[in-house]
Amino acid sequence: MRLVLDSNVIIAAFATRGLCHALFEYCLENHEMIICEEILGEVRAALLGKVKIPEEVVGQIDSYLRSSAEPVRPVDVSIQDLKDNSNLPILGTAVSSGAVYLITGDGELVMLKKVADTLIVSLRAFWEKMKSG
Repeated sequence: MRLVLDSNVIIAAFATRGLCHALFEYCLENHEMIICEEILGEVRAALLGKVKIPEEVVGQIDSYLRSSAEPVRPVDVSIQDLKDNSNLPILGTAVSSGAVYLITGDGELVMLKKVADTLIVSLRAFWEKMKSG
């Protein structure tokens, strides 16, 4: 199954060892992960700035993500009443890749429920769905 993990999920996967990390590993092992330059940029900036991971390690994470996920170029999407326009490339990545799910920790995106044919779900909802079969 083709999946897009929002940058917030990937950042948490490398910053903590909780649900985000487990979900990230599960997705890598069992599904096709999709990524774009905008997601990679957000991950890099947050890991360097907020999480304070050393630049060398962030470079290794960036290389790992590039080799583990299929890169796509987002299409332009227009969502009315979206407060955070930085989410548009993530939505555009889901659309252009034909992802089944966009998994995010962003409540505004989860409230959209769907963009084109891609379902937008919280990481907990996706995790529960996968556990239940």
